[in-house]
Amino acid sequence: MNILKRNDSGFSLVEVMMAILILMVGMVGLLQAINLALEVGLRNQLREEGVYIGQRVMNEMRGKGFDNISVATTPSDPYNYSPTAVPSKVRGAFKMYSVNRSSRVLSSEGGKPVTKQLEVLVRWKYKGVGYENRVISPISILR
Repeated sequence: MNILKRNDSGFSLVEVMMAILILMVGMVGLLQAINLALEVGLRNQLREEGVYIGQRVMNEMRGKGFDNISVATTPSDPYNYSPTAVPSKVRGAFKMYSVNRSSRVLSSEGGKPVTKQLEVLVRWKYKGVGYENRVISPISILR
């Protein structure tokens, strides 16, 4: 009696191809999650840099002193400084931020301002979407 032994100890080509397909679907999902995490992290870093720039410019304005801050002649029209472009390095690349400053009189006594409002508006774009951070601070004269 001649009995042939079958060798069924390995994987067939179809089984190997299905295993590769399942692993690839899992890897694509994992890579997409990593890509999304990196994008959210970069967007947050850009926002943090915009907040930092706004606070730095506001501190510079407040440091000038009350009498050296120019304001508008009419209360309804704030005094706007010319917008400036501020380069900043984020993750090794330079990003441009647009900074607009303005100030106006909040209150006055005897025709002289006693309280002014300072405003700094920082704008930037990421992937075609515009973002902005606004910093507003009152400043009063010391008596």
